[in-house]
Amino acid sequence: MRWEAPAAAAVLLSAAAVAGASARAGEPELGRRVYEANCAICHGERGDGRGHAARHFVVAPRDFTQGRYKLRSTPSGQPPTDEDLRRSIVRGLPGTGMVPHDHLRADEVAAVIAFIKGLSRRLTPASAAAPIPIPVEPARAPDTLARGRRAYDKGECAECHGREARGDGPSAKDLKVKPSDLRRRPFKGGATPRDIVRTLLTGFDGTPMPSYHLVLDDDDLWHLAWWIESIGEAPETTPDERAGWHVVRMHQRRVPR
Repeated sequence: MRWEAPAAAAVLLSAAAVAGASARAGEPELGRRVYEANCAICHGERGDGRGHAARHFVVAPRDFTQGRYKLRSTPSGQPPTDEDLRRSIVRGLPGTGMVPHDHLRADEVAAVIAFIKGLSRRLTPASAAAPIPIPVEPARAPDTLARGRRAYDKGECAECHGREARGDGPSAKDLKVKPSDLRRRPFKGGATPRDIVRTLLTGFDGTPMPSYHLVLDDDDLWHLAWWIESIGEAPETTPDERAGWHVVRMHQRRVPR
């Protein structure tokens, strides 16, 4: 019984921390300070993607004023959830100039999310959409990867990504946004099977990559994700990622207390 008091105290402290983060998330001043200290150098003071360091990147930083995001857990055409934005801020987007900002406190992350959402008219409380549920992971079997390859064919993925998943399918030459080479790593949205399933469910808005929600069944989604995971090559460090870390070293500073 002597361990009950510390456990209860830990629960109370955790609840207090969450409550404190929620309370401070509503502070516009905190969100502005976090943004200016960590984000404006690339994304610009107005959030238009035209920060002082933007010229260092092959792919321009996100224009927050547009309110459009490829990496989401929500249906196609819908804005991201706060958790989607938190994941991108804390984990970063591998292979891009958006490096992890895991040095930020929970309340700082919540506050800067509120600030970023305020930069676009699309991201309002009324625009919030529920994420697409990720189906329960089935048990793996000896033929899991073979089933994943069949799901790749069933979903007609080769039309864009090619028979060997190199992004060179028959339609690739006609597409303004070229299909990904599914063997190259890292993936911006994460390379775990769960991350890949999320991408298959949501698609990438603004690109030819569609949502496979209700197109492939739940087991097919997981088997396809496992197959895509299995063909991955050694991760590369891209020029944009190197530039992102250079910007961090040169410009990032902690939020003044």
